[in-house]
Amino acid sequence: MTKKQLIETIRRVIKETLEEAAAPAPSKPKETPGPAVAPGKPSTDKPKPRRPLGNPDVKPKPKATMTEAEMLAKIVKRFKAAKKNG
Repeated sequence: MTKKQLIETIRRVIKETLEEAAAPAPSKPKETPGPAVAPGKPSTDKPKPRRPLGNPDVKPKPKATMTEAEMLAKIVKRFKAAKKNG
């Protein structure tokens, strides 16, 4: 092997190594992402109790059963009682 052949071989090997290093790395296989939210519970088609603690069969009282006149009478009564005591 002559000196020229040796130099050519070294240049070729160096060039191949540099080309391999410059090439982008092979991409990693993409993993399929799992669900972002936990899966829901299976439906049982049963009505859920409104009040699970205590007695769930008790119906809550309606909120506004008092009429405006009854409300006004209570306020006046409270106001008059406060004036007598105060």
